[in-house]
Amino acid sequence: MDRQNKNQLILEQAIGFNVNRTAYLMSEEIGRRFRAHGYPLSAQDFGILHLLWKNKDLTQMEIAARMMRNKTTITRRLNGLENKGLLYRSPSPRDRRYFFINLTDKGNTAVSALSPLVAEFQQEVSSDISDEDKTITLNTLKKIIAKLS
Repeated sequence: MDRQNKNQLILEQAIGFNVNRTAYLMSEEIGRRFRAHGYPLSAQDFGILHLLWKNKDLTQMEIAARMMRNKTTITRRLNGLENKGLLYRSPSPRDRRYFFINLTDKGNTAVSALSPLVAEFQQEVSSDISDEDKTITLNTLKKIIAKLS
């Protein structure tokens, strides 16, 4: 009987379930804040823009790998960001099948404007969590990521 209870799933206590809920709630709130500042972007859009801000000449496949998203999702996101004038694609001089993706001036301005909002939001949601608990949480999540990668 003890073993059966031990193996019984309590979803609300599962790490993945809570990580997913937290990510969803945080993504929704940061998207709301972006829109309030005149940037109709999602958290995932910002993640792509920030990645491009730190790295020049990435390909779509590199972005998909770093964002841990499939090619179709990234294509749709990149198309939307390009339509908003935040990034541009330029053909690879070595292989016409590939495009390098970079931020436009408007994209750089957006990242510069939104980065402080993200930093402030991160501080706000974790303000009552001790540094020790934050470190333990991040280390735990990194161990899970390493195990699954």
